[in-house]
Amino acid sequence: MDIAFVFTLILASFIMVLLMAAGVAITMPFHGALVRLRANYNPRAVGLEGVENRVGPTLSTLLGTLKRTKQLEGWYGLYKGAYPMVAFTTLISVCSIIFVGGSSTRGPRGTYSVPEAGGFQMGIFTILLTLISLPMTVIVNRSIITPYRLPNNPRQSLKILLSIRELSMPWTLYLTPGLLLVTFLHSLSVTLVARTMRLLLLGTPDAGDVWNNTAYWRWALFTIWQAGAAGWLTPLEVVATRLSVQPNTGNGYTGVGGEEAASEEYVPEGVEFCGSGEDVIGLRPTSEPYEGMVDCGRKIIQEEGGGSLYRGWWWTMLGNVVAVAS
Repeated sequence: MDIAFVFTLILASFIMVLLMAAGVAITMPFHGALVRLRANYNPRAVGLEGVENRVGPTLSTLLGTLKRTKQLEGWYGLYKGAYPMVAFTTLISVCSIIFVGGSSTRGPRGTYSVPEAGGFQMGIFTILLTLISLPMTVIVNRSIITPYRLPNNPRQSLKILLSIRELSMPWTLYLTPGLLLVTFLHSLSVTLVARTMRLLLLGTPDAGDVWNNTAYWRWALFTIWQAGAAGWLTPLEVVATRLSVQPNTGNGYTGVGGEEAASEEYVPEGVEFCGSGEDVIGLRPTSEPYEGMVDCGRKIIQEEGGGSLYRGWWWTMLGNVVAVAS
């Protein structure tokens, strides 16, 4: 193999990782706040004289969650989960280049041109995206919401984040009730469904400059579609977040700190809590775990109100609209 080619490949990989790290450095505090906001269990309770109260921390905005995290856990808390997030985004980028394709040439208006993949390729990519996203989402989300200051040793960190059953049999992550289904539906929506609507509304990009050869009203329709897609993507993301922070212990599906999980929870000597005597968010009682995707959505509506399924909807909508130009 040509030495120059190998050197170029290594250099390109290094630059890609640096770019991923820079992106995570900018977005991680907001992503962490979004995960906490969506994972926070804040059920309604009737207080004195029939006045409705909330149990646990009441977090209603992304900025409010950021502020609470900074107050309780400092800057460290804002960047919890950054390392696995860099690995996740890099892995997804590599798979996107391999299965979807990409071009290193500059496209119109300074953007990079990304060739359209065929239906079979997109189908394979959807399955692969699901298989990668599920365990990485579990690790990233639990890294964010854990009350512990994780050690730099990945093995020790995983012992804190995963149950003994998940550590000994990693495939049981895919058996967490409802998580595989909701992850697949989300992956399907952002790959095959999104590509199909792009082709229907914008047509095929074979005619050179797609920006100038496509009517503006078509771009407007596709942008509206992308914005509207947040209507079903956001509930999927909220449910996926709730299910991902619910460890599989083999004796039921309990959250960290629960009665069943406490007996097998591993905390290395010297590991400390991040917060100043108070957790940033509350988690659902482990005695009544979510039993699947539908059950999770139903319980969120019953206990916290339908609006809880749309926490951070504008963040999802913004991401979809920005993706129009990609």
